[in-house]
Amino acid sequence: MSTPTNLFWICVFSALLQSLALTQDGLTLLELKHSLNDTKNGLSDWVISDENPCQWTGITCHQGDQRVQEINLPYMELGGGISPSIGKLSRLQRLALHQNRLHGLIPNDISKCVELRAVYLRANYLQGGIPSNIGNLTLLNILDLSSNTLTGAIPASLGHLIHLKYLNLSTNFFSGEIPNFGALSRFKNDSYIGNLDLCGQQIHKPCKTSLGFPAVLPHAESDEAAGK
Repeated sequence: MSTPTNLFWICVFSALLQSLALTQDGLTLLELKHSLNDTKNGLSDWVISDENPCQWTGITCHQGDQRVQEINLPYMELGGGISPSIGKLSRLQRLALHQNRLHGLIPNDISKCVELRAVYLRANYLQGGIPSNIGNLTLLNILDLSSNTLTGAIPASLGHLIHLKYLNLSTNFFSGEIPNFGALSRFKNDSYIGNLDLCGQQIHKPCKTSLGFPAVLPHAESDEAAGK
């Protein structure tokens, strides 16, 4: 007859065997789930007993190696935050968590997902700044961080994203001068609207000097010279 202690260890051993069967990406997804507040129980099929995370809600995998390729969980009313464990998904190409209730920081570890092509985090309650090492995502085509509560300066490393075709940082609390080189020089006012403390050539708003006076934009000097 089994004692309660024996039953306990049987359950532990069973759970261990199941976790060994689950892929590393599957275990990482469970870490992500642990940091989320799944108010609608939309991730109920994200369980350790299912060894195929490619069939889980919102997950798409590469056909060959079955690594996680996409996370698509918009409009799920997910709370909580984005776990730094996201950086373990090294073959992730699309992260779509828009229109949820996420808060906290965008983890620096997201820069380890070097195959990312698209990041949709708009319409959440994310705080802090854009990770300074985001320039590591050299394949990124789309970055939408609009309608959050993000603060600080726009990192110059965004300028290194030569494949970036869509950038939306609107309706946040970014401040300071928008770096004007590389990819950042291509995006105009629509990408930055709703950040009252931003300045720079892209939005035709001079930045103030340390003395509090507006600095003259380079193109303004050229226009003045041409008028003489």
